[in-house]
Amino acid sequence: MNKNTPKVSVILPSLNVADYIEECIDSVVHQYLQELEIICVDAGSTDGTKEILDRYAREDPRITILHSSKKSYGCQINRGLDYASGEYVAVLETDDWIEPGMYQYLYENGAPEELDYVASDFDLLYQLQNGKDYLIRQRLFHGSRQDWYGRILDSDEIATLRASDYVLWKGIYNREFLNSHHIRLHPSPGAAFQDMGFLQQVKTYAMGAKYFDKSFYRYRQDRKEASSKGLEGMGYYENEFLWIKDELRLCQLLNNIHRKYYYFTMSISFITKYDQILVRLKGDWQDQRLFGPYKWFRQQVSEAVNNNLLDESMYGGELWEKLMLLLTSQKAYSQMVMDREKKKGDCLQALLKRIKNRPVIIFGCGIRGERLMFYCDSNHIKIHGFCDNNPALAGNEKFGFPIIAASDLKHEADKKDGVILLSMKNGREDVCRQLLSMGFEGERIVDKIPAGILDG
Repeated sequence: MNKNTPKVSVILPSLNVADYIEECIDSVVHQYLQELEIICVDAGSTDGTKEILDRYAREDPRITILHSSKKSYGCQINRGLDYASGEYVAVLETDDWIEPGMYQYLYENGAPEELDYVASDFDLLYQLQNGKDYLIRQRLFHGSRQDWYGRILDSDEIATLRASDYVLWKGIYNREFLNSHHIRLHPSPGAAFQDMGFLQQVKTYAMGAKYFDKSFYRYRQDRKEASSKGLEGMGYYENEFLWIKDELRLCQLLNNIHRKYYYFTMSISFITKYDQILVRLKGDWQDQRLFGPYKWFRQQVSEAVNNNLLDESMYGGELWEKLMLLLTSQKAYSQMVMDREKKKGDCLQALLKRIKNRPVIIFGCGIRGERLMFYCDSNHIKIHGFCDNNPALAGNEKFGFPIIAASDLKHEADKKDGVILLSMKNGREDVCRQLLSMGFEGERIVDKIPAGILDG
């Protein structure tokens, strides 16, 4: 390796992300690992993104600006991969950002062992009503598999991760490994799900990889323009799997365990995206955006089941039953999903009826209080703060909301005509009596959160 070779080439695909691009590119420029090649590939932004990138390129010689005439996430990443010269390559979506130690940590734990790729966990990033960021950790390994963190996984172990490791940007990839197997993204129009084909190729050819029990990547969830939220998602997935099957002919290379988990990935994509779009269509399962792709997925997954490539042991009982119902009857499956959604809606309406448009104070600063805060925030319920009987917490903040001392709760709540939501599972009766003794009216105490909000 030439001493001037970048350790990591970072590819940043952009299209009209002026509101986010500075936070994103700052997080790359200020990485602890300075031996970076920063490749910005813009697809014709018209909102000022290009001008911001040009300014950064003038200030940092590591930054190169490329232009894509085609509005295609796959084309943009491929252009960056063809240009890259680093030992490893990474992708950072330009409405997201990363912690400063990400590339140093992954490189130092991958390059010495010449691993095909190295990755870590990531966080979903939400912006709360008070403007603060809220992160939800997405862990890859749970239970008995937690010891998979930090050790080299072989090909068969990597095969089992085809469905669960579903995003390309939380890791770095050995550039020679990618080039030797001609691994690139599907150059289809738009920016939805092209990483599926990339990752299926990576899982097919990788002989050694590591994952770490750390989180560096912040994946923004509240961008309305995100293409993954559109109603065409089933069609995009169908096109991606068709590309894998017919153009890459990847299925012909797969041995037993890789083949099984390839079809497992297909079935999980089928269920997940079908549910999302069905809900957005308010249960209209006959809409062609669902019905057309459904027929193709049903055929592929049914054949895999009939050929004993998929079985209940891979799923768990409840998910397997969902899959069997989806393969059997679109109408019955859709009714089941919409019944579930109605129960969620009923829970929310029951809570809103108790609150009556008043701000809430969440009593309890534990994990249930956190979940309740996020539920309220997601449903546009005004949050005034937290309260807890632990005096050491009083005067601090939790996610930017003040933690009110129990002795001050009545005064603070009265100022806003606030409602108290009890988040605890045990001891609710004691806290309810405590609040009543302070002078709270019973109708301003929600001591029983509707079923389904905190417990599933």
